Amino acid sequence: MVVLSGDDAMASILGHIEMSSGSISVVHVDDLCRTEILLAEKETASGRFICCSLNTTAVALARFLALKYPQYNVKTDRFGGLPEKPKVCISSAKLVGEGFQFKQDTLDKIYDGAVQYGRALGILPY
Repeated sequence: MVVLSGDDAMASILGHIEMSSGSISVVHVDDLCRTEILLAEKETASGRFICCSLNTTAVALARFLALKYPQYNVKTDRFGGLPEKPKVCISSAKLVGEGFQFKQDTLDKIYDGAVQYGRALGILPY
């Protein structure tokens, strides 16, 4: 939401996250909840699981949001110097191996609900 809200300080943190981890890992909260339920109910599931439906970059995220939501005047140049593509891709292969399938696996699907919720809360204008 920080990219849409125009909060430069928080957007800067997003850039630092990408610099330290090599990508921005994204998952929809519904998929995260479904993961928790699946693993709690599955007796054979053990250890740690990564829940990440896609890996992106701040640059790619800003460009996507600028195209999808032009009314928010997303600053696509604020992440200058960061790579276009993720340097590191975090894998949810272990989770998928347990039978999980992500329902929200694109930025489109993930952000549609988030923007609606942000508008309902008044964080984002209509």
